[in-house]
Amino acid sequence: MDLLIARIIDGFNNGLIYGFLGLALVIVFRGTGQVNMAQGEMAMFSAFTAYAFVAVGLPIFVAVGLAVVVGVVGGGLIERILIRPLGHGAHNSVLLVSIGLFLAINSLAGVLWGGDPLTLPALVPSGPDDFVPVFGARLRYEQLALLLALVLVLVAIFALFRYTKIGLAMRAAASNPESARLVGMRVDRINGLGWMMAGGVGALLAALIAPSTSLTTGMMFNFLIYAIAAAALGGFDSPGGTVLAGLLIGIVENLLASYVDFVGPDLKQGVALVILMSVLMVRPTGLFGTKKVERV
Repeated sequence: MDLLIARIIDGFNNGLIYGFLGLALVIVFRGTGQVNMAQGEMAMFSAFTAYAFVAVGLPIFVAVGLAVVVGVVGGGLIERILIRPLGHGAHNSVLLVSIGLFLAINSLAGVLWGGDPLTLPALVPSGPDDFVPVFGARLRYEQLALLLALVLVLVAIFALFRYTKIGLAMRAAASNPESARLVGMRVDRINGLGWMMAGGVGALLAALIAPSTSLTTGMMFNFLIYAIAAAALGGFDSPGGTVLAGLLIGIVENLLASYVDFVGPDLKQGVALVILMSVLMVRPTGLFGTKKVERV
């Protein structure tokens, strides 16, 4: 039983990462109707900037705060320079540009910081004895910090889209940009805000997990795959659904990899694919996604 709980906690921790990065994807999608394939690399680059700030002597909390600012500014610049000129309806072009951006950011990080793993200090105590016992298993302080940050970000996103004019404007701009422009909304600026928010969320996630996963140029690649699966499974327009789907994928894949011999560690990604395809065949909008209705 202790081993089972430990494996559930490990899967839960992975699911937190999938859901957290999935939130960044959802923010861009709900604000612009676009999927940013470079979201993970943007987060990775921000984590490297946190390392650079620490290297010059800044405290880790200040370094992470500045890295989040870099993520916000970087997201805004990318939207303004690369995405906005393509137009709102150019979804295929945006997808291709984001893939190119993925490769460019990864290469730039490799040139600036090299390919060897680097060490970023943790925001919370991370020694061998820094954990909370849960039914014989260990829930480390780093995992608790990640959970707390995810809950706070999720609540903030929910409040933004539900109770603020900015959130309503982002939803309107993504749903019908032409009508939004007719009523005086500055759709381009609203889209830029979505990219900026997503950049900040991704930067915070990367800074939180870098101490335990090691800081490398490839640290976010696998997480991005799972995050896309979580967003599609939970619903690209549902922040809460994305988080729940991420947790589900993380726990189920870890249990199957541990207890089903033919799955093992090598086929863990296949578990996410099977779950995703099974649900989308029945409900294409995801578990919690909203079905789009068009009046003609």
